[in-house]
Amino acid sequence: MTTLSKPVKAIVMDMDGTLLNEQDKISPITRDYLIGLEKQGVRLVLASGRSYTRLLGYASELEMDQHGGYLLEIDGVALYDLANQERTKFKTMSPEEIRGIFSYLTTQNAESQAMFDDGLFDFFTPEIYEKKKQIRQEQNLPDDFPWTAGPWNWLTDFRDGYGNLHYIQSADEISCPINKLQIMQEEKPLAELFERLQDKFSDSFAIYRTTPRQLEVLPFGYSKGMGIRKLMEKEGWDKDEVLVFGDGENDVSMFGEVTHSFAMGNAKSFVQKQASEVTGTNREDGIVQALKKLDI
Repeated sequence: MTTLSKPVKAIVMDMDGTLLNEQDKISPITRDYLIGLEKQGVRLVLASGRSYTRLLGYASELEMDQHGGYLLEIDGVALYDLANQERTKFKTMSPEEIRGIFSYLTTQNAESQAMFDDGLFDFFTPEIYEKKKQIRQEQNLPDDFPWTAGPWNWLTDFRDGYGNLHYIQSADEISCPINKLQIMQEEKPLAELFERLQDKFSDSFAIYRTTPRQLEVLPFGYSKGMGIRKLMEKEGWDKDEVLVFGDGENDVSMFGEVTHSFAMGNAKSFVQKQASEVTGTNREDGIVQALKKLDI
């Protein structure tokens, strides 16, 4: 097990599959433990593909605004200083920049979402539409429930952060700057699509697998790792004073920026191999397990 050479100044955590369970909740055990560390001077950083609109509620739950916490949003594209309520966005993509890749995605059997700060443009194929209709009937969902897919299922309500929803049929309907793209499909076809996207577009965009059924496309050169590096420089944190927890391939870039990195037990083997340690799953309070082993 890792031993610490310096006191921990910050704990950086991915959200989906790491801090959150499949119900998008922070367990009371993990919440209370993290708040206790904040009261001892440890800073918390939520590093997520989500924008601040979908992170502020969790930050409030963790009392991060009272203790100088940060939101590393959109996989490193933006940084939100909670104590000062200051947001820095490093990059957006114009509709023209993403038109080629989004047009290609409309020819694939997948759901593609172009995300901006408080909304998204959503495209899905007729085949996926039929699947969604069946699920809506089986679950007896209300008429106003969104049609958007999420990282774990074909129907997810994003209105808590992305209330401005547009269902589109082509890339030409995207009408504002975009933070990132999300692509949803079942695990096997999504893995195949990931390879095709890497072959065609990796020279122009950063493409990551974030969960088994979700890909994300960011501006070229951007990553959570780059964002953490900027934040560590800003705060003067050394690489052995920061702990990082994650479960997705988009978290691996953060592992390389610190001495002490932890992959969740539910992470794929590739991700686990990139971390310095593996802890319990997101269902088992894996973050707290690791912290207790370190006597933090």
